[in-house]
Amino acid sequence: MPELLDQAGRGALYCCVPHRADADQSPVDAQERQGRALAAKLRISVRPESVFADRQRSVWQPEAGRPGWTRLLQAVRAGRVDTVLVFRPSMLIRHRPADAMELLALAEENLVVLHGFGDGVDLRDTRARKAALAQARQLSRTSAALSDSVRAAHRLAAESGHPHGGGRLAYGYEVGMRALIPSEARVVHEIYSRYLDGESLRAIAWDLNARAVPTSTGSTWTTTGIDRILAAPRYAGLRVFRGSVNREEGGLRPGTWAPCVGVEVWRTVQEERAARAAAYAGHRKRARYLLTGLVVCGQCRVHMVGSIVGDYRMYACASLNSPLPRKCNQHIAAGSLERFVSEAAVALLTARDGSINHDGPVSVRRGLAEPAPGRPDGLRHEFRHEHGQVDLRDLGALDGVATGAEAAGDWERLPDTRKAAVLRALFAAIVIGPKTTVRSVFDISRITLVRDS
Repeated sequence: MPELLDQAGRGALYCCVPHRADADQSPVDAQERQGRALAAKLRISVRPESVFADRQRSVWQPEAGRPGWTRLLQAVRAGRVDTVLVFRPSMLIRHRPADAMELLALAEENLVVLHGFGDGVDLRDTRARKAALAQARQLSRTSAALSDSVRAAHRLAAESGHPHGGGRLAYGYEVGMRALIPSEARVVHEIYSRYLDGESLRAIAWDLNARAVPTSTGSTWTTTGIDRILAAPRYAGLRVFRGSVNREEGGLRPGTWAPCVGVEVWRTVQEERAARAAAYAGHRKRARYLLTGLVVCGQCRVHMVGSIVGDYRMYACASLNSPLPRKCNQHIAAGSLERFVSEAAVALLTARDGSINHDGPVSVRRGLAEPAPGRPDGLRHEFRHEHGQVDLRDLGALDGVATGAEAAGDWERLPDTRKAAVLRALFAAIVIGPKTTVRSVFDISRITLVRDS
């Protein structure tokens, strides 16, 4: 492979959400900025379509999808890039050795120059690449052997009916499903009975919270938590094998723990859940929201979600979804907000003053930088603060969109899906502050359009 210090051709940049075990927890947008700075120093051109990123923590799981990585390898195989910059290759080698081996082999085969940044691994050096390849091979063999032994242990545990290891603490049971907790088991039985009597998930959650019944983590009940208990075969004493609850596939096995409800009760609940889901899908009123994922509550620092009450569409602070009273009840009319933001977008498209940067960063923060007031400390919350709002901006959404004098007319002809994509490319976030006018007046002063990532 040629040892080039200046590669002015077609560059690619790969960023990935860090592994939870690594000390360096630089978020994806910070990685992209660091990589672009190195590319500029080396005079490497990196177009937006050549920035590949995986921002989901599941990327480190062996069988999980890695869309950004897959597209990067496709670009290398197709000869669309001459140089690849990879954030912290040591992290990739340690946690995804098979992927590291594949990239090193493809780069050698296609004469692609590799650059590492964020650690001390210099992939431009032949000896460093050979050492990296040898380490990846050794780790890959060790990982494969470990995976085989873990799968065998899981199979044996499933066949003998022992519970799954790890995961969230099961409500109603002691750690490891060793024994029932009588008070919690009675709550599980109550949830099943009330659901079969026709009560909604929200009504059950509301009542449990009103009675100050804690969950297994000491938090409040949600509709999701109630539905999770209703769906889980464990409460009927059934063990799931290979992720399936279909008996014909061998997915359900009798467990070694005491059940909270009978198997037939659990199956009846599954039929009821399916019937309610079908009825809801057939009768619900579908409303479209152009700004999904963009609107942020300025008070809570969380996203505002599309909601509808009667015929009134709005974006409401996500805390309103809880059955418990909340301090924040911010909301804003969806139609008025969408018209205001659309007019701002048309103004940008009409101006053609260079404000639309087709070579801008791909990763962007959709939320506010400051943590929410009163947010508890800890690694989990630090990670969510640093990484949770980072999204990938599709700058290609702007291709073919009219600018200048034709922008306004063309905008009205765009379908809603295309408008939403353009708005996500133009704006990083739409922050909604507290209302300062009377209720019937649409208050534009509370809207802040954020364009910088």
